[in-house]
Amino acid sequence: MNDPKDFPELETEEARTDEPNWLVRVLGPVMWPSFLVSALATWIFFLAIDPADLHAATFPNWEIGREAGYSIGFLMFWAVSAGASFLTAVLVKRPEKARDKGGRKG
Repeated sequence: MNDPKDFPELETEEARTDEPNWLVRVLGPVMWPSFLVSALATWIFFLAIDPADLHAATFPNWEIGREAGYSIGFLMFWAVSAGASFLTAVLVKRPEKARDKGGRKG
């Protein structure tokens, strides 16, 4: 009657994580919010701390300009927030009821 392949939302969680598209479906919701969080964290952090002062206190022998300090700080905040978001996305399990029904009620 109905082929299960016609309803991918009814597949089990294990089958969905083996698909190559699973990583793409996780990366979008992970990278965009982590980008926004890192932008906010960078803004708040550098309101209080000047990259030139941070450079003088941490790596005085390296030649790092203000723009490079902002960029490095943003990328570090992005890496941390993306790692936390990705770990959350991987560890979250759907409830058994939703998994059995494909996430639909009824």
